[in-house]
Amino acid sequence: MKEKELQAVTKHLNDLFSQLINGVITKDEFTELSDELYKKQTRLRYTIELEKGLTQRKAYKY
Repeated sequence: MKEKELQAVTKHLNDLFSQLINGVITKDEFTELSDELYKKQTRLRYTIELEKGLTQRKAYKY
C-alpha cells in the first residue's frame, strides 16, 4: 500500500518537473508545489525501508 502511494507521489513530482522543464510552471511555482511532496516522499521511503528492515530482522531472529 505504501509502495503504491510512493509511486503516486513520485509520478506527481515527475509530472511537476516535466511542467517546469516545458515552461508550464515557474521555478517558484515548482518549489511551492513540490515541497510537501518531497517531504511525503522521504517519509514514505523511510517508512518502507524501516518496515523491510524490521521484517528481515524478525526473519533472522528465529
